[in-house]
Amino acid sequence: MMGKTDLGMLYASIHNEVEARLEEFRVLWAHGSDSELLRELCFCICTPQTNAKRAWAAVNQLADSGLLESGADDSAAREMLASVLRGSGVRFHNNKAAYIAANQRLFFPNPRSMIASILSHGVREARASLALRVAGWGLKEASHFLRNIGQGSEICILDRHILRQLVDYGVIAAMPRTLSAKVYLETERAMTCFAHDEGVPLDALDLILWFKAKGEVFR
Repeated sequence: MMGKTDLGMLYASIHNEVEARLEEFRVLWAHGSDSELLRELCFCICTPQTNAKRAWAAVNQLADSGLLESGADDSAAREMLASVLRGSGVRFHNNKAAYIAANQRLFFPNPRSMIASILSHGVREARASLALRVAGWGLKEASHFLRNIGQGSEICILDRHILRQLVDYGVIAAMPRTLSAKVYLETERAMTCFAHDEGVPLDALDLILWFKAKGEVFR
């Protein structure tokens, strides 16, 4: 990728907002509660193929109702999980309710301790492990979660919004037909080089591209 684009100027204009969000993520890992970590984990289960704000609203409703930390072994509670997701507009609500229940069993009783243990092997290794172990996740969702707990400075969240813009900027030639692990990692390397060329931190670049697509810095 030769030359600079408009991204550097955009980053300068929204720098404070982007850095505030990244700092929020870092503080979450440093000082956040188990419940807050579970919110991010469940958000990254709910948001694929669903509006991010709807997914976040659903997760907050689950937390407020006590369902975020209970119901893994109770069919009635799992139906309530699915009902909340459906009511919030989360697609594939039954599957995602089942994923949340399965991951409650996986991460309890101490989510932070388990996540810390996985992270002790390094961020990329942690991502690979999470993608394999967490129901409903692949590399994209594992990357999203790690970024949202302040561990995303070396990895990319390659959703369709980001991929389209990587095509627009000439970083990749075309939208991948499938995102196999091999294609994901190749695209991530290209995006990492692009971020370096633009003088933008990698974890900030995702938020900047999201801002270009949606007009706001979210999560």
